[in-house]
Amino acid sequence: MKFHEFGDSEGVPTVFFMGTPQKGDSGQEFADLASRLGIRLICPTRPWYDDFSSIPSFALCSDKTEEYLRNNGITSCHTIGGSGGGPFAIHFSTNNPKIVCSCYLVASMGTPDIFVEKVTSPPTLQLLEFFRDNNYSSAIEQLISLGLSRDLAHGAWSDFKVLLGSWNSITFQHSPTVYIHHGEEDENAPIESILDLAGKLPKSEFRISLHASHEALAEDENFTEFTRIFKEIESQWRPTR
Repeated sequence: MKFHEFGDSEGVPTVFFMGTPQKGDSGQEFADLASRLGIRLICPTRPWYDDFSSIPSFALCSDKTEEYLRNNGITSCHTIGGSGGGPFAIHFSTNNPKIVCSCYLVASMGTPDIFVEKVTSPPTLQLLEFFRDNNYSSAIEQLISLGLSRDLAHGAWSDFKVLLGSWNSITFQHSPTVYIHHGEEDENAPIESILDLAGKLPKSEFRISLHASHEALAEDENFTEFTRIFKEIESQWRPTR
């Protein structure tokens, strides 16, 4: 499993689980911001994006991430999960409560049953149809026709295998405080789904933001929402440094 680091190498360790379909190198766009704000940004690539024989699971991603942190002497961190990376951030955070100080979800997918019921994004709806038929080859060809490379298409399919499967390994009762940054209207991440997820968390703060929908995040060259998050993470960390 590959990891990419950006920003301040002496800064606050922050693990960013990227959205679907993204690899860890997508974190490069936040490199300057992380450097300025004192964040050591650690971005995993989920194994199945590079290794098509990898069997996708929450546990595989979390275990490899914990191993990376341990091997690099990191004993505490914050986590961020964007879009489809949100549930992976929650899984890692709830299964490593002694490591994770807080978790941030940004335009994140919520519980899968409500997500499937409420999502309105046409590409996602078409992908869900392929899932219902378990039609891997058609899904991959459709995703490639939308401009994805084959590895990203396979990664997206594999992500959804996990995201729409069992969440029993997410131990919600062990969650740190989760800060949920979300737009009111987001066809890719229906608010009803993330609200349902929030209801399962013992400690959460819901933050509606004009800058936290998929569309707004894609158009915001100033990284307004991530600036807010990085500043907050660094300020939380400062007294303990």
